[in-house]
Amino acid sequence: MREFARFIMRGRLYAIATAGLFGALAVALPPLSLFSGATVGLTTLRHGMKEGLAITAGAALVVAVIFLAIAGRADLSLLLLLGLWLPNTLGCWILRITQSQASTLLMVGGFSALFVVSMHALTGDVIAWWQQWIEQAITRANIKDVTVDQLAQEGALTLMNGLVAMVFGLNLMLTILLARWWQSLLYNPGGFAKEFYELRLPRSLTYLTVLLSAPVLTGVLGERGHLLTDLFIVAVMMYLFQGLAAMHSMTATRNLSQWWLLPIYLGLFLMPPHFIIGLALVGVVDGLINLRGNPPPPPPAKA
Repeated sequence: MREFARFIMRGRLYAIATAGLFGALAVALPPLSLFSGATVGLTTLRHGMKEGLAITAGAALVVAVIFLAIAGRADLSLLLLLGLWLPNTLGCWILRITQSQASTLLMVGGFSALFVVSMHALTGDVIAWWQQWIEQAITRANIKDVTVDQLAQEGALTLMNGLVAMVFGLNLMLTILLARWWQSLLYNPGGFAKEFYELRLPRSLTYLTVLLSAPVLTGVLGERGHLLTDLFIVAVMMYLFQGLAAMHSMTATRNLSQWWLLPIYLGLFLMPPHFIIGLALVGVVDGLINLRGNPPPPPPAKA
């Protein structure tokens, strides 16, 4: 990864080509969007907002040219621009200024919450809107084994708006963290870990999340509580990262091997709903009583 990051930082054209090509490939393989966004983020972290916007504009042009040549359309570049590169550039710029991953996570949560509220305000009935969107997607993809009625019976439609906001926030924060890790590998060995250990959301937000959980988990608001449910899902996304930070910090404080964290990441991959909720709960508890204790020493620098 260090050599890949070094390749990106060889010059503006290298960064534009990398972000653009990975952005185009992400249409077929969505995980590659992490590398595209992190490329823009790395240049922003190192050189500032102006350079990040320049890379973003260049990458959007690359994607537009690729899809004009292949499919005769360029609108996918606009989707990447608004949904990935610009939020990522802003997030990395905030991280560059504040040197705080918690402040960056607050921005990511704010973006996700804004998406939730905007969808409720613009659609009027957000569940009906997502139902229509899924019906169109199933028809276009010619999927025969899944129906909207099945999703409705399983409760997926009710949670759809919040889950989309969660996925957006997860992808954005992971992209920013990847960019920060690359920067640490090149210019500040060990700096990423120290910064991640210190990720802690404001206690006032923790209290608000606990209060929000009561009506959401009990369901006392019924259909009137859809907005609160969506916002609670966003809060779960945010405290997932604090839970991970707490687990990493406690492992380092006790001088345990990083292999102790492997079951957590395997669980996130194999049983994501259970482990996301579990780690978010760890994050909330850490926000209330500080599970970490004294901060761990920074890891030794590697050559």
